Amino acid sequence: MQDRIDINKENNKLTITIKAYLEEKKQKMLLIWIVLFSVCGLAIFSQFFENYDNGTKVFFGVYIAFWLFFEFKVIYAYRWRKMGIEKIIVEDNELKLIKSIGKRGITQIFDVNEIKKIDFFKDTNGKFVKSMNESYWNINKYHLVVELEKSPIPFAIDIENKDAKKILNEIRNALK
Repeated sequence: MQDRIDINKENNKLTITIKAYLEEKKQKMLLIWIVLFSVCGLAIFSQFFENYDNGTKVFFGVYIAFWLFFEFKVIYAYRWRKMGIEKIIVEDNELKLIKSIGKRGITQIFDVNEIKKIDFFKDTNGKFVKSMNESYWNINKYHLVVELEKSPIPFAIDIENKDAKKILNEIRNALK
């Protein structure tokens, strides 16, 4: 087990904690990218208020919209890599999936009876989308999924296959 994965079993409660994958060299490069990308975006944003024709202003507006989207995604990735934690808790016929950055997070609670199965996540996207999802700045490399009646809920980000198998076995055993 990697040092970023902790499995704790006590008093009919299973708690699995997965710290976000962090590679210092890539994290520094991501920070440099954020700073430079922010400067570029602010330079374009400052031009939006100058005296240009409407076509140019529409171009600036569309550019700023895309810039804001990618700025948000990359800052989120930076923060996730630095402070992100996933917790999987099984207790009292409930499965809790908690994804948090620092002190803020999202908790999803599922009744064991709602769960059809828990299995490995199968990415059905093409090679291009898969390669984009595996890049350091993107937080979409899930390994496990909770199958519900309505929708699948993926979890366990950026872990090795052997660790995913161990976590899956621990969850299945705790749900019995």
